[in-house]
Amino acid sequence: MRGSFEHAYQLLTSYFSEVRLVDPDFVFGIQTMSYKDKRFTRCFWCFGPLQKTYKL
Repeated sequence: MRGSFEHAYQLLTSYFSEVRLVDPDFVFGIQTMSYKDKRFTRCFWCFGPLQKTYKL
């Protein structure tokens, strides 16, 4: 990975936002350690057809 962790976190959120433009049913969640420093711990994503199939 090149760049800072802050930049990578920003890219992740912008990527998920762009995917949502293509698939409005796309679901994602990003979990951080604290709201202040936004230390990334994990993320979840699910595309629309799978969400409907598994009723997430």
